[in-house]
Amino acid sequence: MANTQAYFGFLQFQGGAGGAPTFAQSTRRIASGNSTAIYTGDPVTPVAGTGAATGYITSSANGTQPIAGIFVGCKYLSTSQKRVVWSAYWPGSDATGDVEAYVIDDPNSRFVVQTSFAGAPMTGTATTMTSGIQGQYAQFTLGTGNTSTGRSGAYLSAVSTTITSPFIVVDYAIGFGNGGDPTTQYCNVIVGFNNEMWRSNGAGPASINA
Repeated sequence: MANTQAYFGFLQFQGGAGGAPTFAQSTRRIASGNSTAIYTGDPVTPVAGTGAATGYITSSANGTQPIAGIFVGCKYLSTSQKRVVWSAYWPGSDATGDVEAYVIDDPNSRFVVQTSFAGAPMTGTATTMTSGIQGQYAQFTLGTGNTSTGRSGAYLSAVSTTITSPFIVVDYAIGFGNGGDPTTQYCNVIVGFNNEMWRSNGAGPASINA
């Protein structure tokens, strides 16, 4: 059955070394003046300070900058509601003071993500099936998040041999509902972190290909 486009961001599949209920989830901060919306399942990037990361995060863009992990929600003091709000996404405004953000940053975590291409080809974004996806480095595109559910619209948009890409493909997510057919476009794959702030692997994490 052909897959359909229904991007959902990066959905945790395996918790790495972290156990329930947090799966090595960490707390970070979003500056109240950060006007960029961040959705559950979005990759996030550490905000740099003088010589080091500051503990603040912001939305990631595809590229080779290390990511801080995958955003999974936040809480903040709502300026308009005069109370603490728990939210699946940061809307980009309405916080008095810093936003407390939750990020999955276990360096061995695995995530299911939908691709924009078929079969995760060896290079580029072709829409034809090519075998041998394990170990290919991957880029993402944020897409459009859903303000009703707070869910990300991010997807995997390219694979290559660029060792500084943020993710690495581990396998197809065969049978994982829509996207479970690896022979058609918009297939789901399982990825791990590659270029992440807690993961230092030199020429690339060869041991993660499982």
